[in-house]
Amino acid sequence: MLVALGTPLRGRPRPWEHFEVPALMVNAYEIIKSEKLRRDIQAKGGLHEFLNFHGTIFLDSGGFQAMVHKIEVDVTTLLEVYKTNKADYYFSLDYPSSTLRNSQKKTDLTILNYFKLREEIEDVVPVIHPPISRANQEYQAYERHGPKCMAVGGLVPLMLTSKGISNGRKQAVDLISMIRSGYTGNLHVMGLGAPTIIPILEALGCNSTDSASWRLKAAHGKIMLPNGGERYISQKGARFGIVPLAQHEKEQIEKLKGPVLEEHGWNGLENSFKIRALFNAWITLHSRTPRKLNGPFLKLLAYAQERHLKSNRNS
Repeated sequence: MLVALGTPLRGRPRPWEHFEVPALMVNAYEIIKSEKLRRDIQAKGGLHEFLNFHGTIFLDSGGFQAMVHKIEVDVTTLLEVYKTNKADYYFSLDYPSSTLRNSQKKTDLTILNYFKLREEIEDVVPVIHPPISRANQEYQAYERHGPKCMAVGGLVPLMLTSKGISNGRKQAVDLISMIRSGYTGNLHVMGLGAPTIIPILEALGCNSTDSASWRLKAAHGKIMLPNGGERYISQKGARFGIVPLAQHEKEQIEKLKGPVLEEHGWNGLENSFKIRALFNAWITLHSRTPRKLNGPFLKLLAYAQERHLKSNRNS
């Protein structure tokens, strides 16, 4: 499975300058809101040259950020950004819902935007959203046009929250399974590149995903564990979310012989956001085999495997 690191365009550190990184996820919202950034990227000749990165670049539309900041992203402006910034994949401008209630207006606008963008960019990636009823409607609209890649978005609240959404994780698995059972192209699942989720996506036959957790966890003083979870190791004295690193966890991490820890040591991880971020990026990409899930994610993996086998038998 291809895992893309979500990163700000001017963000530091740049993990690909330290070890192999196969893919990045960047956001058109940054480019749209900054004319200077747009000019700087164009002056370099595109995103690959601007980032000095030679792997795969996914360029998201900024639909989620637009929802959060309550602004509108104009399709014409987005199209201009897409045409001048030379990524490998371009995501259609979608309208995710802030709740699991289906919004027909947002569904209609999401589908319409795909058709508008597709007129100029044939391989634009359409995005499918929960709940199942909306996902099925969007999938049916896209599928007859034969896109080489589709994406599933809006699953983070379902998959990563254990309260407030009954059977939310199973709903996410069911939705992915439904799409995968009928679609033979590349399937990207947005925002679910956590160590505990990747084996589940692999079991469902997904092709790629992305995650920005490597930076977010580091900013909160945390490092990611190889088989899921995080531990607070900063010396800044946080008042919440403090789960200390156990001795056996420390020994497990040391056995990996990761380049960041070997170069900077535990003292570096404790005192530097940059070093924690690099460590987390390396964990995300390079410590994923074998994975030893436990608890609810192990059960969810079994459920995903069962759903995938059933879908294959029925297809």
